[in-house]
This record gives sequence, C-alpha cells and structure tokens, in this order.
Amino acid sequence: MRLAIVPLVIFWAGVASSAQAQSPAAAPPQCTALESRQFDFWIGEWDVTDQQSKQHAGESRIEKLYGGCVLRENWSSEGFTGGSLNSWWQGDGKWHQTWMDQAGAFRHFIGGLENGRMVMVAEQPRPSQPGQTVLVRLTFTPNPDGTVRQYSDYSTDKGATWQFRYDYLYRRMQ
Repeated sequence: MRLAIVPLVIFWAGVASSAQAQSPAAAPPQCTALESRQFDFWIGEWDVTDQQSKQHAGESRIEKLYGGCVLRENWSSEGFTGGSLNSWWQGDGKWHQTWMDQAGAFRHFIGGLENGRMVMVAEQPRPSQPGQTVLVRLTFTPNPDGTVRQYSDYSTDKGATWQFRYDYLYRRMQ
C-alpha cells in the first residue's frame, strides 16, 4: 500500500510545480484601446429623474471593473432592481450591454458611439406575438453640465419607426 501512494504524491507535486512555473507573474494590461473608454462618461453614482413626469425614477451606480474592461451598472427604484455589464469588444469593434433584472428580463444590446452619444439596440422576441421581434434602443448622451441623458424607444417594424419608452436624466449624487 505505501509504495502505491508514494508515486502519486510525487506525480501531483510535479504537476503543481509545472503549473506554477508556467503561470505568469502578472497578467498584461487589457482593454487599453481608446474605444474601451468611450462609455466612461457614465461612470458614477447617479440620482435619476424621469424627464416626462419630473419625478424621481431611481438610482444607479456605474463602476469600472475587471481591469478596466467592464462597466457594471446597478439600478434600483422603488420595488425594482436590475443591472447590466457593458464592454467594448475588439472582436467586432462594438459595445455590448447585457441587462438583467428581478423580473427575469434579459436583453443583449449592441452598438457604439454615434455623434458623441452611445447608442445600443437589442432585438428580442415579442411574447404576445410568437415569431415577431421588437427592437429596443438606448441612447446615452453626456451633457456639458455633467448630467447624462438616457433615452429609450422601441420599434415593432424593424426600425422603420420608433416609439417612446422613457427619457431619464442622470445627475451625480452629492
């Protein structure tokens, strides 16, 4: 019995030594392309107002994580929470946002910077009409006063026409 155990111990010790020798001391910096900073204007802690009603819509915290490669959003409003992960992907040269919330929603937005605004669109099924899809668009505009406008609309005709969803103004918390 002892002889059978000794070779296993030596084998596993050799695997561990080999793995340690091959792993780098520090990972190289990632997400250094200028495009990966295009959405940095949204980073911060925000008080959000619905521009239609002028009422408080919620609060949002956007932070840069994972070596500067990802913006994470944490949204909360009365009785509702959700969030997104946002990243510029060199593979297709576009920004991607994955939104999920407590209602079970999942949306994958894709887009990029257009005339100084971040514009992303998600295509999703319409539960009420099987086989049909709806486009949902988000437009983030950095304003000169440091606020950010998030406007959202949707299209049921593949983008020929767009209908209002919401219009939010993000103000930095003091």
